[in-house]
Amino acid sequence: MSDKTNTAAAGEAGAVSLRSPNRLLLYGVLTILLISAPHVMPDSYWLRIYTMTGLWVMLALGLNVVAGFAGLLDLAYVAFFGIGGYTFALLSSNQFDIHLPFVLVLPLAAFCTMVIGLALGSTSIRLKGDYLAIVTLAFAQIFKLLLLNLDSPLDITGGVNGIFGFDPINIFGLKIVSPVAYAYLIWLAAVLVAAGSFRIKRSRIGRGWEAIREDELAAETMGVNTTGMKLLAFAGGAFVAGAAGSLFASFQDSVFPNNFDFQQLVIVYCMVILGGLGNITGVIVGAIFLSILPEFLREYGAYRMMSYGLILIVLMALRPQGIMGGIGFFSRKKKRPDRDETGRLKASTDLYYDSQSPAAGDRAPEAHFCKSNRVMLELKNITQDFGGIKAVNDLSFVLYEKEILSIIGPNGAGKTTLFNLITGIYPPTDGSIYFEGAQITGFKPHRVVKAGIARTFQNLRLFNNMSVFDNTRVGRFCRTTAGPVSVLLNLARHRREEQETDRKTREILELFGARLTGYRFDQQAMFLSYANRRRLEIARALATDARLLLLDEPSAGMNPQETIEITAFIKTLRDVFGYTILVIEHKLNVVRTISDRVIALDYGVRIAEGSYDEVACKLFASCMLSVVSCLLMNCLAASHEVSES
Repeated sequence: MSDKTNTAAAGEAGAVSLRSPNRLLLYGVLTILLISAPHVMPDSYWLRIYTMTGLWVMLALGLNVVAGFAGLLDLAYVAFFGIGGYTFALLSSNQFDIHLPFVLVLPLAAFCTMVIGLALGSTSIRLKGDYLAIVTLAFAQIFKLLLLNLDSPLDITGGVNGIFGFDPINIFGLKIVSPVAYAYLIWLAAVLVAAGSFRIKRSRIGRGWEAIREDELAAETMGVNTTGMKLLAFAGGAFVAGAAGSLFASFQDSVFPNNFDFQQLVIVYCMVILGGLGNITGVIVGAIFLSILPEFLREYGAYRMMSYGLILIVLMALRPQGIMGGIGFFSRKKKRPDRDETGRLKASTDLYYDSQSPAAGDRAPEAHFCKSNRVMLELKNITQDFGGIKAVNDLSFVLYEKEILSIIGPNGAGKTTLFNLITGIYPPTDGSIYFEGAQITGFKPHRVVKAGIARTFQNLRLFNNMSVFDNTRVGRFCRTTAGPVSVLLNLARHRREEQETDRKTREILELFGARLTGYRFDQQAMFLSYANRRRLEIARALATDARLLLLDEPSAGMNPQETIEITAFIKTLRDVFGYTILVIEHKLNVVRTISDRVIALDYGVRIAEGSYDEVACKLFASCMLSVVSCLLMNCLAASHEVSES
């Protein structure tokens, strides 16, 4: 497997080196355009439009962090823009006679805005969807009212008259006064924000945000601290908005409450949605397009805002992913392994067996792990009460290291609820859970994963819009620690973690052969077959470096051949790689093949435990007893009716 990994890595390195000249050429052309553009503008009016376009790009990229990457409907974003602008105004004007240098005011304004964003986020972060939108919109409206009314008895904001007359920008002796200099400064800031966005998106932080946007519960059970990551998104978006507000205030040499009203928020959201949520290149294009479009509609002043609404309606109807959603630049096209030498399509099973056929000198992996006497997981008197309905009732059992324990029972027996209790999705009503001797009762799901327990779901919870490769890489989140500073500066720790993440991810996916490798690396999870989605969930769980796997109906939806494959794979996970496995399964042939021990549940109560044959005998005897009891009751009822007649 290591040889294959090295070959793949070498091939990718070669592909990257081939793409580098194209990227350098693009960057060179863009740099020349940005530098020359201010000098070719027909007049000062269009130079101002060019400068403001850079500011809109910056604002749209900041909103894309919150709404695009993390999927949070933040309607307070325009307030953060205003906080940055007014902070700059108060620290660089005669309003309070404070005249700090620009190199201090800009970071201070951005930092203060970020702190306020964190404060708002910490109070509303557990809200979702419409509720989060309402709270953040209320904050934006309160901010607007404060701007209008904080002019008496102490004049802070200047009320409707705003604040104007700021100190000129002086950056270590370099004065920014001319319109061209402002254009360069603002576009430099926009380029830095764009570069940071690209770097963040391709890091563990970007993958964590994208996982939250796709499925917050699945992200949490893969080790992503969703609360902390959402706060980080709020902070990042607020920081960029605050910096943009400072630059806007300096460029305009004044700030007024109407500069930060709801209309500005709608415009920025239109830019992000037009380009495609989460698509950095698309957001930049959307911002440029909607910055220039109003200038051609100026003579139709009453219809300018209508044009934004029309664009949104058409986009949502025809292309909800945005004009550039799903478009990848400089993406490497892989040779598809599902065609033979003649170009004929090969079946999925042919691909699987081709990839699994041993090469000369290769040997099949040998089983060398078996059940030990060391307790890995222990449940003591676990009860889960849902309003009087006990889904799990006083359940106790132990799971030994490197054991495969199967949980069986009818629908509604409490099997999946048991998994939810172990993984921290539900806190138990009563009882305790111990993992490797340490109590984990009440742990949040991301802490349970970090402790060494990973799971799959009965109903698939993949990140459908992420690739197979990125889905699996999300599982590495809890094993990496690089923060935003390390990512933005591309420090050595971040580079090491990314290399290790890629290496580990490839090794895991190669365990599944052609089912999840080759061209499927970059294939979105939504386009996989149902069986391959099941495999991908297992791969994602393996990526967490868990020692205990909880597999919830891993063979569900698979045909007989695929069931044989996944059964053998589960055995291999224990026998060759030493995993401890707790599995829920309805296919009794699978249970019989893989299980060291079986527990049968009914209405949350353990009704049988032992080997498969022992449990089968107990259940058969119980079933026969029920049948005999039912027959006797019917006979007694019949005889009673006869005697009465």
